Amino acid sequence: MNSCLQTFGSNKYDLNRLSNFTLYGNDSQSKYFLTPCSFSKSSPCYDHTFPNAMSCQYDRQFKSWYGMAFLDTKSPWSRNNNATYQENPSGPGTGIVMQTSNGEICFDELRFMTTTYICDRTVLHPTTMTVVQLAQCRFTAEVRAIQACPLE
Repeated sequence: MNSCLQTFGSNKYDLNRLSNFTLYGNDSQSKYFLTPCSFSKSSPCYDHTFPNAMSCQYDRQFKSWYGMAFLDTKSPWSRNNNATYQENPSGPGTGIVMQTSNGEICFDELRFMTTTYICDRTVLHPTTMTVVQLAQCRFTAEVRAIQACPLE
């Protein structure tokens, strides 16, 4: 995904390096799956397919699956926004923040997801993420990985 290539000052990031990983998150209400900058594989979503989705959510209360964030220009919903990016507010070279506001409709609004990719040179093969639902239909996720570090 072209937008997963970002430059902030002298730091160049390529989140496409994470596209081969499926990351898992969990909270008391839901399970979450994310394949950054690529299509979610159907198997983590238990064979529920969401064409062009990067992430999915299983809500235990409603026993339902939802598309959380879609690749740029690929959302099936009317507001088909692209992801936006900024460098991690912790400082230059510490990672990148991706915001998506094109997820599946949730109580008359689109799901909104902010994912902070933190540069962590000790995590070579990331498998997990931390997800918090801040408010109805608004989520934050944190991913630690060497692939979130600037290119050298």
